[in-house]
Amino acid sequence: MAKDKIITERTIEVEMDGKKEKFFVKRPGNKVSNDSQRKGALVWTQCVREGVMTKKELKKYMIDNGIWDDGKDEAEKNILNEILDLEKELYLGTKVGKMKASDGKDIAIKMRVKRGELRDLLAERVTLESNTAEGLSDNARFDYIVANCTYNEDGTKVYKNLDDYDARSDSDLAFQAASALAEMIYVVDKDFENKLPENKFLTKYEFVNDELSLIDKEGTTVDTKGRRVNSEGHYLDEDGKRVDVDGNLLDEDANYVSQVTFLDDNGNPISDSKTKKPAKLKRSAKAKVEPKENDETES
Repeated sequence: MAKDKIITERTIEVEMDGKKEKFFVKRPGNKVSNDSQRKGALVWTQCVREGVMTKKELKKYMIDNGIWDDGKDEAEKNILNEILDLEKELYLGTKVGKMKASDGKDIAIKMRVKRGELRDLLAERVTLESNTAEGLSDNARFDYIVANCTYNEDGTKVYKNLDDYDARSDSDLAFQAASALAEMIYVVDKDFENKLPENKFLTKYEFVNDELSLIDKEGTTVDTKGRRVNSEGHYLDEDGKRVDVDGNLLDEDANYVSQVTFLDDNGNPISDSKTKKPAKLKRSAKAKVEPKENDETES
């Protein structure tokens, strides 16, 4: 099998002051790579001196404080095994070798749910690990690479040094440059979600749209149980009106639309007009008085 061609340069377009401008990033050479490693090592040493936990220390801390334990380790392994078993069932099936596409859809959705459970389980651990000495060291190393491998269209460097990059790291240019370099260096796949086995199946048999949202036969977005939803995840009825999970009408503020006829103390229905405040009449700023035309009118 032929190896994928290594990308050494990538162009990015960023809107600057209302105008699209081109920049490009380059894969770091040996000098930049070595310098970034030294920068990362310095940050790691500084973190340890200042008492920032290492990953090994963090693991002990999480166990001692009940954040992570052997039970969660076991849960992680179980979820991964369940995802693998579902993938085998989806693609290998049974000895018969036949399966309804709708049954395959159910299996793929179960895989999605399990991946969500895995992300939730690992979320806190991943967040804490990013703040360890190793995590901060990796960030410093990568920031150094972005600062030294981002160029203007004329070939000059965008950032004077690491401090200059840090001062402008919240800009759209910095974000796009970092994303492009991450894809080049860490082989981050932009289509990672599309290439998950469950999503490949759902896409192939047209159970999802281009955004990987579940759809019905008419192409309308639905939830895992086939109920219509809009782009914000709100439930809709057949007329496209917003409803709750049980199909009760909601207004634009997510309040229930009244289905009750209210009565007064005599048992008579109260019309909506009685509950509304009377409209205020517009009055002119100054009334115009016309004089009466008679013999006694003084000029």
